[in-house]
Amino acid sequence: MIPPGGSAPPVHPTPWRAELGRKGVHLASVLFPVSWALGWVDRTIILAVLGAGLVIAVVLEVGRRRSGPIRRWFDAWFGWMLRAHEATALTGATWILAAMCLAAWLLPPAAAITALWAAVVGDASAALVGRTAAARAAAQGKTWAGSVACVVASALGPVLLVGATLPTALAIGAAAALGERPRHWIDDNARVAAAAGLAAWLLLAR
Repeated sequence: MIPPGGSAPPVHPTPWRAELGRKGVHLASVLFPVSWALGWVDRTIILAVLGAGLVIAVVLEVGRRRSGPIRRWFDAWFGWMLRAHEATALTGATWILAAMCLAAWLLPPAAAITALWAAVVGDASAALVGRTAAARAAAQGKTWAGSVACVVASALGPVLLVGATLPTALAIGAAAALGERPRHWIDDNARVAAAAGLAAWLLLAR
């Protein structure tokens, strides 16, 4: 993450164990868009669960900065998954929960489902494929392999869950990848959700 008005910090690749742990949490969250799309739950339940998660995340963010015991507990349980900048900044989990809450609250259902899918599947695919296919390049930042994976993975959601045509889904996937690629102080989890959600809002008929 780049602080507002600051320059980009050096990139240090996250150990594979930590990266797999992070993306495992991402992929488990696919339950949100899938269950909503299949009609198992409605917007109210999605917002309630995501909102509760966000409140807990914010409490932990404040607690680990102000309370030694909370910080030690947090580091013992979750420290192994953190990226270097997250020691002093918001974690990716807090960012993605905030982005998913906003998407579920503000966007029409089809666009919100698409945004949630891209946030958890598109971003995870970008990271895992990028590191696997181009490990040396990934140590320096984003990779084209990861961006292509983000396009494809993000496009699957609109096709499978909300009935988008393939050209529309690929356009949404491309928007997600463009949101994910830059290095910026706004976390890429949030940027992917915002880019995919806005593209879906403009391109989908419902």
